[in-house]
Amino acid sequence: MNAVKSALLIPLVIASLAMGTANAGQCKQIHADLDEISSTTGCNAGLSSCFLGEVDGNHGLRGTTHFAADSAVQTSPSTSPNFIIYSGKFEYRTARGTIHARETGATTRGTEGVVTAYQEIVSGTGAFTNATGYFFVSGHKTGGTVETFVNGEICNNH
Repeated sequence: MNAVKSALLIPLVIASLAMGTANAGQCKQIHADLDEISSTTGCNAGLSSCFLGEVDGNHGLRGTTHFAADSAVQTSPSTSPNFIIYSGKFEYRTARGTIHARETGATTRGTEGVVTAYQEIVSGTGAFTNATGYFFVSGHKTGGTVETFVNGEICNNH
């Protein structure tokens, strides 16, 4: 009986491992360049200012972006470097669909400096419906332009 049980279990174990591999294969590592400008036109309805951008990455993450902070806190003016901690809705708009994310980050005050952020995917449309994942964004800002690099992963949970 043990030989029969073992013979029956082997296909189940192989099938289970294959399913685990298929699930792991649904997550794609993302690497992208993201360039944004501060704008007072072209923002989502009801917003007086935003950041509009272009993203160029792998796995279909190519298109335009939209970001608007809905909260921000400044560090004490006596600390160095002088940071603003912020959070808001971020959208990646691609030919394959839109990724909606929540971005929380820190940037130096003023028009010159650095920016770093974490974006968690909260929803999506088209090919990104039911997607989950995250991105780490880091780079620098000069004037009204922000140039960053995006690293992370998108998991397709269809």
